[in-house]
Amino acid sequence: MLLIALVIALPWLWFVARDAGGPLDTVAVGLPLIAIAAIALGPIAALISRRAWPLIVGASIVAVCAVSVIEPRLSRSIVPPDPAIRLVVANVWGENPTPDAVPESMTGRGADVLVAIEVSDDELFAALAEGAAAQGLDSTVEQGRQGVWSRFPVQVLDELGLPSARALRVGVDVPGSPFVLYVVHGLNPLGETSFDDQLRFTEDLLTAIETEERPVVVAGDLNMSDRVVSYRKMDAALTDAMRAGAPGSTTYVGGWWPTLLLRIDHVFVTPSWCATRPVTFTPAGSDHRGVDVAVGPCD
Repeated sequence: MLLIALVIALPWLWFVARDAGGPLDTVAVGLPLIAIAAIALGPIAALISRRAWPLIVGASIVAVCAVSVIEPRLSRSIVPPDPAIRLVVANVWGENPTPDAVPESMTGRGADVLVAIEVSDDELFAALAEGAAAQGLDSTVEQGRQGVWSRFPVQVLDELGLPSARALRVGVDVPGSPFVLYVVHGLNPLGETSFDDQLRFTEDLLTAIETEERPVVVAGDLNMSDRVVSYRKMDAALTDAMRAGAPGSTTYVGGWWPTLLLRIDHVFVTPSWCATRPVTFTPAGSDHRGVDVAVGPCD
């Protein structure tokens, strides 16, 4: 009985070991699939062995997976911001099959600051700029395949040693509440980089943020699951705006990937700032959900 009890308790050691990162971050991303396997194999093992304990072990594994997926999405009670600056952000996908529909799906959301990532070409940049200008977002900066359109003056700032293709640092001069916006498009640790390199980039990003004199907003497709070490470091230093009074939602929806329940598009704000009314939306033709939230100084 003691051995069975230990086997049942063993999956819960995940919460002790997971901060080791590296290969364990790969396991963290795959937890929904592990839960499905436990649900399927537990009854089979119980039937073959004619014992109940495989069912109990399977239930323990499923419980660990459920807690791991749900906990970093739980809503938090955060004081509403004042002023509330509406931020709309989306990876519009470089292989978007319907680029002509992208501007309308993004520019009609009442944004004060609009951010597009992975913009495929100059024509799409121009169409987004035209749609944004019609909404009063006529101050703009572009770098690589990222663009920012704002109703407040914006300017590109020095990258502070961060790779310019992955982090666009922008000053946003909101009257009375100027801030620095980091538009981030992180590399994918499941193909373009490793989880260890993702963690190093995250630490470099946080080091840069620590030097800022103005409040900071980090927004974009970080390619960072909310179950990995990098997310927990970001969440410890900053506030996850997409959990302000509402649970976080899956944002990567391409192909079969929704089965992994990946929330990789984020908005983080400096601790002195708050957020309200976070929602996700569908940018036309994209394999990501966009994120839409109001941020600003805590009221």
